Amino acid sequence: MGFDHGVRLREECWKSLGERVRARLEELTGRTLGWYATEDRSDPGDRRKAVVFGERGLCLAEPRIDTQHRPVYSITGYLLDPTSFRSKQIDHRPAPDRDAAAPDGFEARGGPGGREAISGLNTTALGVLGNLPPKAQELLQAPLLRDQRVQDCGWHYEGFEHYLKVFVMFLAGHQDVTVAVGQRVIPVGHTPRTAHWSLTCYRASVVRRIGR
Repeated sequence: MGFDHGVRLREECWKSLGERVRARLEELTGRTLGWYATEDRSDPGDRRKAVVFGERGLCLAEPRIDTQHRPVYSITGYLLDPTSFRSKQIDHRPAPDRDAAAPDGFEARGGPGGREAISGLNTTALGVLGNLPPKAQELLQAPLLRDQRVQDCGWHYEGFEHYLKVFVMFLAGHQDVTVAVGQRVIPVGHTPRTAHWSLTCYRASVVRRIGR
């Protein structure tokens, strides 16, 4: 989980999307539970992209060029069953590890019972997932271990090495979506391995996909 201090923050990126794009995302997703907007480095026009997760859906807005070579935004996502929502608060407060130096990186622990991590995640995504508390890793992966492949995955964090004031990560399969939203603090005397996390993990069932 490195830092690029030249990247614009999510509030600035969100405003640059345009009112119509923002309104459409909010219309599709309902009351917002987690979101981010960031630079899209694959876009030659240096435009922004966004992810919004709410009580009705998880949607992505990404810059595209249409068939007439005009810059537009593509909105895709997953509409969710409001009655299927489950959430769990995780307050992870390990003691400092006095005997271990700060690690170079982490690996995801895989699913419950020691099973392999879900398919569809690249090495970078698994590395970010591996930074989370074990229970959060389990909750994010558990519903996607049943004959599902991750169709979409994303994450975003803002802050400093010792304090992430914004953290969002989502995994989306064809039947289920899982999302973690919260913060991370590395107290004095701690390392990233013993960081303190405050997260809410969400899970919901997909009823329809849009734009796919």
